[in-house]
Order: sequence, then C-alpha cells, then structure tokens
Amino acid sequence: MAVSKLWAVDCRLDQVIDYAANPDKTEKITENNLDDLQRALSYVADGNKTANEFYVSGINCISDNAFNQFQMIKKHYGKTEGVQAYHGYLSFEKGSVTPEQAHEIGLEYARRLWGERFQVIVTTHLDTEHIHDHFVINSVSFTDGKKLHGREKAWFYFHHIADEVCKEYGLNTIENPQRSADSEYLTMKERAGVPTRYTLIADAIDEAISNSRTMKEFERYLYKMGYKYNFNPNHKYWTVTPKGWDKPVRLYRLGAEYSNENIQKRIFEQDIFRKVMPFQPAHFVPTQHYNPRKAKGSLYNLYLYYCYRLGAFEKQKQNKKEYNRMHYLLREDLMNAEKYSQEARLLGKNHIDTAEQLFSYKQSLTEKIEALTDARKDLRNKLRRVGNTEVDLQKIRADISQISDTLKELRKEISLCDDIAERSHIIEENVEQITADEEREQTKSNKEVKRNEQFR
Repeated sequence: MAVSKLWAVDCRLDQVIDYAANPDKTEKITENNLDDLQRALSYVADGNKTANEFYVSGINCISDNAFNQFQMIKKHYGKTEGVQAYHGYLSFEKGSVTPEQAHEIGLEYARRLWGERFQVIVTTHLDTEHIHDHFVINSVSFTDGKKLHGREKAWFYFHHIADEVCKEYGLNTIENPQRSADSEYLTMKERAGVPTRYTLIADAIDEAISNSRTMKEFERYLYKMGYKYNFNPNHKYWTVTPKGWDKPVRLYRLGAEYSNENIQKRIFEQDIFRKVMPFQPAHFVPTQHYNPRKAKGSLYNLYLYYCYRLGAFEKQKQNKKEYNRMHYLLREDLMNAEKYSQEARLLGKNHIDTAEQLFSYKQSLTEKIEALTDARKDLRNKLRRVGNTEVDLQKIRADISQISDTLKELRKEISLCDDIAERSHIIEENVEQITADEEREQTKSNKEVKRNEQFR
C-alpha cells in the first residue's frame, strides 16, 4: 500500500532545487526566489537519506545536472516565471518493500504520470521507518513547452496509478479507500472554536430557522443576512451563496440536520408564539475610542475600529449567535480577525499612521533582513573552516539559530506590512459602507418611531 501527494513549487528555480537542504520544510515552498528549486532537488537527493545517493535517478534528464537542465527548458520556452516545479512523494507501508523495490516502483510511477513530457528526478529516502520516494517534476514540458495541467497534477488521480503499479509488484492496496467528507483543516478549526466559512453558514441557517415559522420567512431572513438561496423543491440539494461568494454551498454538506427535509422539519416544529428576534441591533453605537470617523486618515485607528467591530478584542468576543447578526461585510472577515489584530498591534507598536510610514518601516525591515542574511552566511562559512573547536562550533550554531529566529519574525512582519498595504483600502471602503448602512437603518427606525407616536 502506498500514499502519494503533490504540491507546487512556485518560486525561484535554484532555491527550489536546493529546497530540501532544510528537512523541516517539506510541505510547500514560500520563498520568492529561484533558490527554492535548487533546495528541493538537493533535499530529495540528500546522501544521508538515500544511502549516499545510490537511489537517485533522472527521467529525461541527468540527476547530477537537473537544475541546469530544468532551467534550460524554461529559458528555451520563455517560461521562467510562476510555478517552477512540482514536488511530491510516494510513501510505502512499513516493511512492505525493499529500497530497491521502492525505487523501481517510484520510477515506474513517475514514467506513467510524467515520463512522456516532463523531466523528473526520482529518489528513494531511507531515513524513516516508512521508505518513501520523492519526485521533483519540471513544470515546463521539454516536448512542447506547455505546463503541467489536468491529471498530470491532479493528486486525487494519482492513487489509481499508484495502486496499478503496486499490484504489479505484488503489494496490497485498499480497494475502496474511505475519504473524509470534511477538510481536516476545517474540522481542526471547528474543534478549536474558530469560525470558518461553513460554521458561519450553519450559524446563519440556525439563526434563520429559529426566527421563522414558514419557508417564506426563512428565505426572507436569509436574504436580510446577505445570502442568496435556491430552495427549489424539485432540486435534490438546496444551496445558499454568501455575500461575495461566486459558488453556492450545498446545505447537506453542513451536516445531516441541514438536509432539505430536516430544514423543513425544524421550521415546522418552531413554536408559533415565540418571539422573533431582529436581524441585528437597531443601531450600533461605538465607544468614543473607536469612532469610525476617527478611522479616516489613520491606518492605526482604522484597524482599531475594524478589529473592534469584528470582536477581536478580548473584552468583547462575539458568541456564535451574534455572528450572523453582524453586517455581512464583517461576517466575511471574521476568519481574518486574528490577523487584523496582529496588524493593528504592529501599527500601534511602531506608530504607523500613513502609507508612507508603512513603506518606510517595511524598507527598514528589508535592510535588517539583508544584513542578518549576510551575517548568517558568514557564520555558515565559519562552520566549514578547519581548526574549529567543538566550543567554537556550538557558539556559531547558536548564533546561526538566533539569527534564523530573528529573520523568521522579521519576515512575518513584512508579510503583515504587505497585507496592510493590500487590504487597508478595502477595510476603509467596508467601514464607510457599514457606517452608511447603519445610519440609513437608524434614520428608518427613527421615522418609524415618530410615525408610531402620532397614533398614540
């Protein structure tokens, strides 16, 4: 039995080849430079993992010169940007194969999937109890210059090919593998109590059902919360589409209680005399510190106000029933509340109020990163010098580790700066829209109050 996975390497070519020099980074390439491809190729061919490179082979290329040959094809077809390669693995059940068999299976697997059009490096790693093959596939075909597409990069298709090859080598396979209906990432967030897109939709449905006595009321309530819907009785699956989404969500995917029949049943069982709660409070009055008008012209105040409305501050966390009473623009950003909070802290800590100050701060971070990167490079060169004592080596390694930790934090801050620059104008537009909508609702409410007073 074998398990396979494939992910994109979307950065610089030489770093992609070198990617695996760091064994801790084996999930996805995130550095924005060509070195990622070189690091990836170095990793999969690491002699400590492959019995001194005995189990390293190239398909349509020479393994020792893979980086240059990958790059030559990209330059020939003028496709040096974007995804540089794909990095995947094929892992075997403990004790089911020998290293030689694993390598042969990996080669046959790669030939069937990519061998006709692409250059591939295949290695077999022996450093864990599960022998596994690694693949680095050039994203550009040497035959026609086209990029990997369709089934060539559809990981859900790969297990069929893996099963075929494993059967030919006498290995057991799972005939009908059970696939989880839910994303592991989403279920982890749900268990941790973090709102996700699907939990927000489920909460919206629950809120609408609890305030509806008929399907018409249910539909009107969802519409007020910014949802489009398709409850055609002739359709097998009912769907809703949250504000800003392109694709509808089938309600049955939220759980058994959200099937067509169960939604109708829940509405029917509602107490006909219950009190119907309004969609949201009549008017939101922010505290003086978070006045939306103070948000104008100041990035820090803008983020403070937005975080307050999202419930990102510890003193006023939102409970689940309140989520769907929020303005629909705020609901869409609930999952980003923690990131917005981090960005607000960065702005406040560094006294950043304008775009110019933000860009200046980012430039200072870039300069620090460049200086620290050079310093770490010098330290790594010192490690290779002859005559270092064990004490010297330990100190150098400690300094390298400290610099790496600092670089990690600085890069996080640069990422936050980039996100602020990209999203701040969107947040500002959202605040203006939310304020205008609430003022309009308040004006409407005041008119209704005056009209009612006339009839008293």
